Amino acid sequence: MKTSTPHINDAKHFVNASIDNLELFTGSFTTYKFKPHFHESYTIIFLNLGIGDYSHAGSTQVVETGGMLVLNPYDVHAGQSVKNHPWHFSSMYISQKIMKRAMASMGYPNQLPIFQAPIIEDKKIFQKGHAAFPNLIYGSDHIASEHLLIKFLQALIEKYACQKPVQSKIPKGFEEAKLVREYLHLNYLGDVSIKELAAMTNMPEYGLVRTFKKHFHLPPRQYLLNLRIEQAKKLLAQRYSSTEVAYRSGFFDQSHFIRHFKKFIGITPKQFASKVG
Repeated sequence: MKTSTPHINDAKHFVNASIDNLELFTGSFTTYKFKPHFHESYTIIFLNLGIGDYSHAGSTQVVETGGMLVLNPYDVHAGQSVKNHPWHFSSMYISQKIMKRAMASMGYPNQLPIFQAPIIEDKKIFQKGHAAFPNLIYGSDHIASEHLLIKFLQALIEKYACQKPVQSKIPKGFEEAKLVREYLHLNYLGDVSIKELAAMTNMPEYGLVRTFKKHFHLPPRQYLLNLRIEQAKKLLAQRYSSTEVAYRSGFFDQSHFIRHFKKFIGITPKQFASKVG
């Protein structure tokens, strides 16, 4: 007799305010699919059990039990289980500030690492990082918790990171897309239109959207929303009210903000704020 796999879609968020608002996430899913998105932080995902498919925009990023996915800031990724089988994982969102501290402790001040290959299969480093979770979430000794985190990052950086990206020929349209990306980072609080962006690059609107998505894996509007959500998380961690966060993050109204926040993060702004400890 064939038995069906029960649907499990459960997630828990934690924000460690004592360690630069370090975000931590644990999830168990079968049917839920994460839409393409990015984080300003480094994203480190530990696959505790099952298989997770994080592929997006032509990439193949399938991680199995005991493996890690390590993403640089602004790397776009999605996420889903394979064939609706249970998929259990834990994630760390390491701010650039924390990563600089790890680099400085290794003798590389004011530098950031670059991870060229996102999938890492290394049992020792996996265990070192995974073992830090209980302290980072529940530990009262924040100095000891940060020490465990830095030791893990040092091991990860030493073996798998580099400091400069591999140089290659600049692809067609990249400079225009980069110009738009820089503009969005500076003006994400405003009402930016595709028409305005197209005029800036002397490209037709449909061509601009296609070119931007080709190089940065999201259409400009979606990229803009993602920037606003990242800003909102920072403000929520600083204890601003949801209403003020919506205003300070560039959203038209609170309902618009709540809807998009839940779409990107999986929980409401209020629920996110309650996890800051």
